Amino acid sequence: MAEITIRPITYKDTDDIVRWRNSEYVNSRFIDRRMFTKESHEAWLKNFVETGKVTQFIILLDGVGVGSVYLRDINHDKKDAEFGIFIGEESARGKGVGTKAAEIILDYAFRGLKLDKVFLRVYKDNPGAIRSYEKAGFKMTDGIEKINDNGVIREVIFMELEKKDFEKR
Repeated sequence: MAEITIRPITYKDTDDIVRWRNSEYVNSRFIDRRMFTKESHEAWLKNFVETGKVTQFIILLDGVGVGSVYLRDINHDKKDAEFGIFIGEESARGKGVGTKAAEIILDYAFRGLKLDKVFLRVYKDNPGAIRSYEKAGFKMTDGIEKINDNGVIREVIFMELEKKDFEKR
């Protein structure tokens, strides 16, 4: 059985993050489609990760980086944050890596950061991600947003997980 762990992101991960996020597979699944550069990623680390607005980790499969998982817009007053994840290495997809990484960071969100709710947005036409999120405990909410994705209208659904539901698992 493969070992799936996470570790805090560092500046040394920049080349992998840029390569992964700019790949067609990963980029097409993100609502924000801006292309990453070394400079933009390092600015993200400085302005968001280092300031605590985002907590981001590298997903490791048997000690090798394969993607990233993060909590953004962390709001300690409302006790919530938005969840995000991507598996950058094709060889690691479809093996439960994302689900396990989600479970690890959700434990950190609820026990470490003392949050009450974690939420996410996902394209409705991404059933693999939705299944993974459901396996990690997320449930769909009533919200649906329509986004113009380069001339194509796509639906974005909202999912959330509350601490009380996570603790029941």
